[in-house]
Amino acid sequence: MKPPQFLAIVLACLTSLNAIAQNTQTKQKVQMQYIATFEAGQPGAGIYKLYDASDDVVCYVLMPDTASRKQVDGKWVYDSNSLGSLSCLKANSPVKK
Repeated sequence: MKPPQFLAIVLACLTSLNAIAQNTQTKQKVQMQYIATFEAGQPGAGIYKLYDASDDVVCYVLMPDTASRKQVDGKWVYDSNSLGSLSCLKANSPVKK
């Protein structure tokens, strides 16, 4: 097989794999229930309380109020920040009988 033909086959396979990978990312993800927002002690940030009913877990997320992003190659890329923390604990929901 000549190198140009081989390169064309490899590129076609990679394009197909890329399309498959993007399709698997579109599945609906399980959502946590939003409970409340608390002051974080600094401007532009908040502490968000979320509840995961499937595992009976409460999480507190410290994060910026808004996320900055830019478009790269037709996809959105979120900028990094130096603010972020996640803490989760088991909730005290009544035991199911």
